[in-house]
Amino acid sequence: MAFKLKKVVLATSVMLSALMLQACNDNEATVKAPQQPTAVVKAEKADMKPLNVSVIYLDRRMLPPGAVLNVTLEDVSLADAPSVTLSTESMDIAGAPPYPVTLNYDANKVQANHRYSVRATVKVDDKLIMTSTSTMDPFATDAKQPLEVKLDRVAPPQNVAPQANQPTLAGPQWQLVTLSGQAVKPGAGGDSAFIQFDATTNSVNGFAGCNNFHGTLEAQTATTLTVGQAASTRKMCMEGMELEQAFLASLPEFANYSINNNILSVKNKNADIIATFKIK
Repeated sequence: MAFKLKKVVLATSVMLSALMLQACNDNEATVKAPQQPTAVVKAEKADMKPLNVSVIYLDRRMLPPGAVLNVTLEDVSLADAPSVTLSTESMDIAGAPPYPVTLNYDANKVQANHRYSVRATVKVDDKLIMTSTSTMDPFATDAKQPLEVKLDRVAPPQNVAPQANQPTLAGPQWQLVTLSGQAVKPGAGGDSAFIQFDATTNSVNGFAGCNNFHGTLEAQTATTLTVGQAASTRKMCMEGMELEQAFLASLPEFANYSINNNILSVKNKNADIIATFKIK
């Protein structure tokens, strides 16, 4: 009986020793287990590329002073969501088109299964006057640079009341801003050319770039205007002579006018803008 008890005690001791040894091995394995390396996410470097754009319009009327051109490269893949802008450029414009613009975009953001378009707008005092109406995909297989984007004039809203607090034609001195679509520079002595209309005496007067001039205001309504041949002084100037000759020659072509945003636009009989003015 005592022999059997000793065998049981011995077996129990062996089992306890085995269990303790296994626990030690498990703890050692836990301590010595190698740590998993931490993933490192590297920021993708931008791959900037240029997109050359040429903006045109076929309307013969010149843009008014203060016109701002905005050209944008957009992701237009989602029809039910706003487009995503990849690049945009804005610039003040004067004179006739074409207007060259370079858009710099990150090529890494261009995806093969997405649709893209270049859009252009022209605003004056945040009022939209021209916009592109066709989708121009710069990444199409047949696309060439510079990408030509055509603007169309935005039709004015119908039945809009005249702008309040607009100046009248007669009274102010109207400083010449553009002539035949070209921005004008100051004349002799750094003085700006201007014209002033007097409805009481039916006359016009002003400074043409070198000499003062005066003439007759032959007719005027709310939208029409007729000015006779002007006479001027005979002084010769080192600067302003070419401007003066062109300005005085344009006066008999005045036929129609409009005043918007304090800008006077004068047109000929063909509705082409001859000159634009602002209050001096």
